[in-house]
Amino acid sequence: MLFFRFALRILNIQYSDGNVQAKDVTTPQTMRPILFKLAHRLITSSPTPSYVNADRFHLHLFLLRELELYGEAEKLLESDIGKSICATSLSCDEVRRDIWRREGRIQQEGDRAEHLIVDKR
Repeated sequence: MLFFRFALRILNIQYSDGNVQAKDVTTPQTMRPILFKLAHRLITSSPTPSYVNADRFHLHLFLLRELELYGEAEKLLESDIGKSICATSLSCDEVRRDIWRREGRIQQEGDRAEHLIVDKR
């Protein structure tokens, strides 16, 4: 939990309005990747995994998206726990869709959405 709080402080994330210091226009462009990499290192080295709750998982996905670590994001998202969290958390699912879009997997996402709709019937 301490690592998670420290990573949030580094990024100065406020979930209510989505502000992130690393994305603030007043933050020098050269500092942004450093802040994201530092927060990513804290999340991955934490003794508590990021999938413990949706907020931590969202932060981890957010960092992976910003650092363009799509392979690592795919491993998290394709796990049973990742699928479960994305099924119940709209914010995590939004980041997941954005990662897939950035990877050019729009067709696969469309097929997945169609499959979910058919299964719900």
